[in-house]
Amino acid sequence: MAERRVVAVVPFGARGPDGRAGIVGRQLARRLVERFADHDEVELRPVFLVALPAGGRGAEPPDGYLVFGSTPNPELAARYGASAGATHTVTGLYREDGGGRALALTLVDVATSRAVATWELPIAAGDLQLAEPAASSWLASVLGIAAPPTAAAAGNEPAYVALLDGADAEVNATLLRAGDPARAASEVARAQDAYVAALRADLSSVPAEERLLVLAAESIERGDEARSARSLEELSQLRPRSWRAHYLLGELRRRTGEPSGAIVALEHAHALHPLRDEDVIVLAELYLAGGAGSRAAAHLRAIATASPSFARAQELLGILALGKGDVESARASLERAVTAGASGSARLQLARVLIASGSPDEARRGLVAIRDGADDPAVLAQARRLLLGLDRPDLEEVLERAGRDALSSDPAALASARADFERVAAHDDALWEAHFGIGLVARQTEDGALAARELRRALDLVPDQPDALHELGVALLAAGDAGEALALLDRAAALRPKDAAYLADAGFAHLRAGDLDTARERLRLASGLDAEDPLTRAYLAELERVEAAAAKQR
Repeated sequence: MAERRVVAVVPFGARGPDGRAGIVGRQLARRLVERFADHDEVELRPVFLVALPAGGRGAEPPDGYLVFGSTPNPELAARYGASAGATHTVTGLYREDGGGRALALTLVDVATSRAVATWELPIAAGDLQLAEPAASSWLASVLGIAAPPTAAAAGNEPAYVALLDGADAEVNATLLRAGDPARAASEVARAQDAYVAALRADLSSVPAEERLLVLAAESIERGDEARSARSLEELSQLRPRSWRAHYLLGELRRRTGEPSGAIVALEHAHALHPLRDEDVIVLAELYLAGGAGSRAAAHLRAIATASPSFARAQELLGILALGKGDVESARASLERAVTAGASGSARLQLARVLIASGSPDEARRGLVAIRDGADDPAVLAQARRLLLGLDRPDLEEVLERAGRDALSSDPAALASARADFERVAAHDDALWEAHFGIGLVARQTEDGALAARELRRALDLVPDQPDALHELGVALLAAGDAGEALALLDRAAALRPKDAAYLADAGFAHLRAGDLDTARERLRLASGLDAEDPLTRAYLAELERVEAAAAKQR
């Protein structure tokens, strides 16, 4: 078998009345590379040329570094090819002038630095989309290889121009992301708008749809799911039978806190193309969260026994039955889940059912197994609490009483609560509630060192427990450790976004740190949840005072 040839492709230069010609030249070269991506006989490699900032290498780039096109002579083209490990180099020039439009290409032999073939294609009005397949056919012909598929990327010139514009915006976004994230985000938005425009001009443009889907998937990492969701909404309207558009839209809506919209989009996707079982689980969980148990159950029952998602489906069916008070059905589903290898949470739910159905010994064996082998701190913590109720119901009552007393302002009640929490911790030092309770009492009695130590112990046992994060943050803020307190309070507020007190305390921490914009945002959110909360109102008043003082100093 002959050795696979490698051809370097230099972004094509351009001459025209405006910057549009440069976009066409650069992106025609890029599209040519993509056309040969799966070819068995040749590999096309792009050469990346990057503009230097005005004023030389030491100057600050006013607009970022942007890829530009070039039409080098054969000697320079050969050097580009050699740097890419290529046997040949393709260069080109896209030209727009009063006499019309044309694309001129040259194939250079890297070893001899000589042009071995040239070609020029006149481009008629409305036919720009045909230049790309024509160029690929010419290159295949001069290399003596089979031509790649010759279908145009778009059915008309307006759609093709929009496709190239979107691709160029993506390149700009990539180059700007490290130095200017705001402009990079703007370029991503421009790319999405361009691809939607391409689809409006040609509903059959597969490349435009593909790029919109890719950008939507990448938005999860970029953190701009809402913007991508809007482009997918347009895509799903233009191509209502695109199951992938509906599927990704559902995922983005789920991540941006729109469960109803997520359900609608995922159901559309499921109707067009059956979802994977793990996605059906997500859909069922959305239904369960919205109180639509019957719809969730219908999806869960459809998951076959052999599916890797069967255990989770049975666990959810068990929880659903338990919520209806059907203990017998809940036990049957949860036992199937455990047999199928379900996570510790299913075994925990089964233990609860066994306790409720009068089988404490069986429940204890399951809980001991969780305690000795679970790797999920939250599951482990709940198992220990259930074991406390089974083995020492007297101490469970003590723990509950101490929890009530810990909220009191009476010194005697607080002292009693601390003694009760310490009794429980002496029985099982790994019960996070006992350490949290001691820390809460210590904070209220202004014993900052004890509060911090016990609350950290609670977080060691159950990392990311929102109440422990919040209480430790408040304790550290009172002690003057604003840095760590800010991180803890922000995390607690993120985990409890509907809790006005958590948002208000996070806002106050930002106020203390001097970040007035974020403080204002958090406090306004808190006020929106509970406008009458006296602490939030006090924080807002302090913010207004600080802002007024800052304004006077300007």
